[in-house]
Amino acid sequence: MRSVGSPLDGFGSPFGTRRGFSPASLFAGGTEGAWYDPSDLTTLFQDSAGTTPVTASGQPVGKMLDKSGNGNHAVQATSAKRPTYTAGSGLHWLAFDGVDDAIVTGDVDFTGTDKVSVFAGLQANVLTNAISMVAIHNSTGFNAFSLRAGSGANGTIGFSASSNTEISNATESGLSVPLLAVTSGTSDLASPVTTLRRNGVVRTTNVGPVGGGNFAASALTIGSDSGMLRRFFYGNLYGLIIPGKLASPAEIASTEAYLAAKTGVTL
Repeated sequence: MRSVGSPLDGFGSPFGTRRGFSPASLFAGGTEGAWYDPSDLTTLFQDSAGTTPVTASGQPVGKMLDKSGNGNHAVQATSAKRPTYTAGSGLHWLAFDGVDDAIVTGDVDFTGTDKVSVFAGLQANVLTNAISMVAIHNSTGFNAFSLRAGSGANGTIGFSASSNTEISNATESGLSVPLLAVTSGTSDLASPVTTLRRNGVVRTTNVGPVGGGNFAASALTIGSDSGMLRRFFYGNLYGLIIPGKLASPAEIASTEAYLAAKTGVTL
C-alpha cells in the first residue's frame, strides 16, 4: 500500500480515495483553474524564480507549480512572506504563519464561466476575522469567490461567491480549533446556488439572487484575501483544487476523498 500523503497517493488509500481518480480530470477540455499539491516536491521551489527546489521539511516555498495544465503557478517574491514546506506522519503541507505569509498567481481567467468549485485540505489554527484561505477578486470586489476561516463570527468557516452586483455566503459556525478538514465550496451564479461542504457533508446551501454574470480574471491569492484588509491565514494547506466549473456529485466525492488522504482526514 502506498504511504498516505505521497505524490502517488490517491489510489486505494485507507482514507477511501477512489481508485484511478486524478484531479487532472477536472480540467479536461480546457477547463480553467488550478491544482496545487504540496506532497509533490517536483512542484515546489524555495525561490520565486523556480531555480532552487524544495528538498526538505522546513524550507520556504517561493513558487508552487500548478498541476492543472493551465500554468497558473503561485509565487511569493518576498522571502519573509513565504509559507514553509513541512512534512510529518506521512503527510505534507504548506504552513502559513498568520502574519504575512501568502502566495499569489498571475491573473486566472475565469471570465468564461459563472460556475466554480473550490476544494481544500487544510488545518485552520484560527477561526476569526473572516480570513480568506484562498480568494480571487477583481478591483471592485465582485465577480469573485473566497473560501474563508472565521467568516462573520469566531468559530466559523465560509464560502462566498459574487456576481457584479450581489454576494452569496454559505457558512458553518460553532467550530473549534485546530480545525482539520476537507472543505469545499461550489457556486453557480446562474442558478444561483452557493454551497459549503466540510468532510464530505453539505453544511450550508444558500439560494438567492446574486445577479448573474461571470467570475473575474484576477490573481488567485492563497493564504490571504485579495483586498484592502490583508488578513492572513494561520494554519496548514495540504492541497488545493479549483476547477472553473460546477463539479458533478461523483467528481465532488472523488476529489474530497483524494484530499482526505492528503490531509489525514477520514470521511
